[in-house]
Parts: sequence; C-alpha cells; structure tokens
Amino acid sequence: MSSIHDYISELRIIDGHEHLATPQIRQREQQDFFSLMHYLDSDFITAGMQRGALSSRLRSDEEKAATFLQYWQRANNTTYANMFRTAMKDLYGFEDWTVQGILEVNDKVKAATNNPDWYREVLYERSKIDLAFTLIQTTQLDYELFRPIMFMDFTFKLRTLKDIHDVENAAGVHVHSFPGYLEAVDALLHRYKQEGMVATKLGHAYWRSLASTKPTFHEAEIVFNRLLGYTLQDGLSKEETLALQDYLIHFIIQRSIAYDLPIQIHTGHHESSVSGNGNILTNSNAELLLPLLAQYRDAKFVLLHCGFPYHQSYLSIAKNYPNVYTDFTWVHIISPTIGKQILHQMIEMVPQSKIQGFGGDYNHIEGTYAHLKLVRNIVGDVLTEKVQEGSMTEKAAMEFAKRIFRDNLIEIYQLDM
Repeated sequence: MSSIHDYISELRIIDGHEHLATPQIRQREQQDFFSLMHYLDSDFITAGMQRGALSSRLRSDEEKAATFLQYWQRANNTTYANMFRTAMKDLYGFEDWTVQGILEVNDKVKAATNNPDWYREVLYERSKIDLAFTLIQTTQLDYELFRPIMFMDFTFKLRTLKDIHDVENAAGVHVHSFPGYLEAVDALLHRYKQEGMVATKLGHAYWRSLASTKPTFHEAEIVFNRLLGYTLQDGLSKEETLALQDYLIHFIIQRSIAYDLPIQIHTGHHESSVSGNGNILTNSNAELLLPLLAQYRDAKFVLLHCGFPYHQSYLSIAKNYPNVYTDFTWVHIISPTIGKQILHQMIEMVPQSKIQGFGGDYNHIEGTYAHLKLVRNIVGDVLTEKVQEGSMTEKAAMEFAKRIFRDNLIEIYQLDM
C-alpha cells in the first residue's frame, strides 16, 4: 500500500447520498439479516428469484435462508455480493454460508439493530464518516450524523386528485387553484430547508424521460384544473399530464435556486428493485438534461451516478457546464472496473472542485461500510497510478482526495463543519 492509500484510509468523509434509516427506525422495524439485501436482492431477482421472497413475513427464517443460499450460488460473483460478503465478515465475523450459519448471524444482526451504539461504531468510528445525506422521505431524522435530502417527485408526478391531496397534506394547506398549488410546493421547499434539507432530489428518470419541454403557465394550469375535476380514483395518463409535470420541474428548479439548494438528479443505470427489472434506460441519459442545464446557469446540478452507462457524454457535460457537479454515488459497486476508468478520465477532464467522491447509496449501514472500504482502495489505486505516470505529484493527489471526499461537499452544500 502506498502513502496515498494510507492518507486516504484516514480521511474523514462526507457521504453525499444514502437511503439509510435512522437508528430509531431500524430498531422499530426490527431489521435482521434479510433486511440487509438491498442491491443483492436485485441481483437475486435478475438471477431468477421471485420478487419479495426474502422479505415475506409468511415464510420462516429457515425457508428464507435456504432461498438465500440457492440464489447466492447463482449471483455471488457480483460486486453487490462482494459488498455483502465484506460487510458480513468484517462486522459480524460471518463466513459460514449454510442455513445454520445464516440463522446464527441473523441473531447477531438483530442484536446490532437493538444496540444504540451500532450506528456510531460502524459509520463514525469504523467508516470515519462525519456526516451522511440520507433520503428516506422525512426531514425528521433526529440523528446527529445525518442530514436530509427530499425526493420532490411526488410534487410533480400528478395523475389523480389523490396526488394533489398528498401534497396538500404534506404542506398542511388546502389547494383550490394552480397558483395555490405552486404556493404549497414552495412552502414545502422552504420548510424542508428550515428543517435541515441540504439539497432537493429529482428521481424522475425512473418513471419518465429526463427531457423536459417548457410549457406555459396556462398549459400547465389547464391540466391541473382537469385533475381537480376528477374523483380520487380517476385520473389522467402520464402523457396527458406531461405539460404539468414539465412546468413543475422548472418550478422546483427555480425555487431550489431561490433557496440556494443544490439539485441532485438521477442519471444513468436503473436499479431493478426500484424500476421493476428494467425501466427504459434511455430515459436517464444526462444528455436529455442539456436544455435545463443551459437555461438555469445559476443552479447547482449534481448529476448522480456519473451517468453510467452514458458516462462519456456525462464527462463532456461536466467539463463544459460550470453549474454541473459530478457524483460517484453507487458507481463503484455497479462495477469497480468502470468506476476506476471513469475516475481516471475525470481527473484528466473535470476541475477537481466539481467532483464528489462518495455516496454509499445503501439502505443499511453495513453496505455503506463495505462500499466506502472499496472506494478508498479504488481512489488510492487511481491516484497512485497518476503519480507514477507523472501527471500528479503525491501532494496534489492527496489534496485531490481530500477535496472529493470532504472539502467539495462542504463547499457545494454549504455545510457548517
């Protein structure tokens, strides 16, 4: 291991994107071994497992353990599997891949769930994470290591009157007109910011194209008024509501700018546990965002996941647009090889102040631990290679690492650290 690896191994991290439940939620849900599947569950599904087979409360732990092992044999080559293996070995001492071994480690995971110090031990002490941004659709986190980011899709994915009522309930207001609805969305953003939200999140690439037209207020209002006239159950198609969706996407960007909130946007690869075994991948090509990026030059767009598999055009966009920031969330556990390749190119192309180096993107802290362990090694390898080839000094490589793992996030999200 090089001195660069040693330096990176001791860096305190700002984790830019997670889906981690709070310790209180994990304890309330009594999460166990089978609650830690997340991405591995997706690989099992694409290897033939029935969706929900490991989460059903109608099956015994013995039955679920047998199913786990059946599909573990089919999918234990992937990086998702390697992350699970690393977490289980390092944090629980688990290497007995049998039904009995799983039942025994399941008891250990349950005990960890009920250990009030477990999160601090795994995140703060072992992973050296000082702060993590988490998306669990609440700003009421009540945990000092977390800051919230909120999905805003529910405010523009409007198909029925019930969808409007959901926004009314969240904002605590009654809406009788389209201007009143815009006020409700604005009030939500303002309140979320006051409650600690560090960025807004647009995840619409999972359910529609990233491409947005620029409809007028009148065009959007016509659609909104049609929805107001329907019953709770009846509604409009996605195509019929497109003008309303697009107008609201513009509005959320505009108000995020007003509140000085960065805007995280999903680009690239879809997770099968979210998209139902493969959404339309072409919907999430970052090139589709170009009109928005060009229009809102005063926004801070954080384009997640390096746009993979459209990462070549993503790199060109990040190089050319001052308002675009890159983010390696999730990338390295999709493919460490691709992650390493993208990082090499990004060092050569993108100003280092625009790069965010880590987001675990897990719904359990064990996955975050394993992911960060992998990423520290990959970044160390890449920077060592850059030093050896003469394109960076060792001092510059260490400064780069500190920037992408910590300083850039403090600056972009205006953290008081």
